[in-house]
Amino acid sequence: MRHALDFCTFRANSQHVLALIMATTVRPLNGADGYLRWKESMLLRLHTVGVAYVLFDDPPPAPAPGPASGEEESAAAAAAAAAARRKRARDDAVCRGHILTALSDRIFPDYVRHGTARAAWEAVARTYDGAGASDVARRMLDDLEFFDDDGGGGGAPATLLEQIAHAEALAAAMDSPPSDGALAHALCKKLPQEVAIAAIMRSSGGGGGATMGDVWHVARIMEGFRVCREGMEELHGKCGNCGEPGHHAGDCMG
Repeated sequence: MRHALDFCTFRANSQHVLALIMATTVRPLNGADGYLRWKESMLLRLHTVGVAYVLFDDPPPAPAPGPASGEEESAAAAAAAAAARRKRARDDAVCRGHILTALSDRIFPDYVRHGTARAAWEAVARTYDGAGASDVARRMLDDLEFFDDDGGGGGAPATLLEQIAHAEALAAAMDSPPSDGALAHALCKKLPQEVAIAAIMRSSGGGGGATMGDVWHVARIMEGFRVCREGMEELHGKCGNCGEPGHHAGDCMG
């Protein structure tokens, strides 16, 4: 009866872990652009199956020979150590397999030669983790422009708050990130004029320049106004700029 219960418990746990693995979709890595999401998705999957530790923990050392008077204890310790080494070897093979199968066909041959999970993981990281990221982030921040609707790319709409968050992420990716005040000063030169002026005026009471707290405070208010205005436009079916029906203020050509 006990064995039957143990089997049922094992089966239920296995099915639960399998469901978690299936829910953790990892798009095969094919280059630097998708590395960050791939890395975080892989870590989630490896932690889910309980093998991520082989990437970070050193293997257990071989047990030192014990004194003759403790032969039974030494034998038990040796058996436990051997079991731990077998488990780690299995977990390492599983972890390595997960990493390699999450690489695209294009780059898979470059990493399959690595015999351990840690070696494969570190080899991929050497290629893609932070390679020139600081310089790229600095250039992207310098070239950043704020747009009122679609982020300038014609794709899915990016709100002002999302664009500010993107700017902060670029700054944080630099080797020497700008200070809070320096970043706020740089963004105030790029933000819509009404946002920049309001942020600077809000900070003037403290005698210093605008901070990112000022920028976020004003941007959240402006975003609230935008959402409210668009809600009124949808309610009345008229443009908030020219008052004519058939389009929204963001698309107004008047």
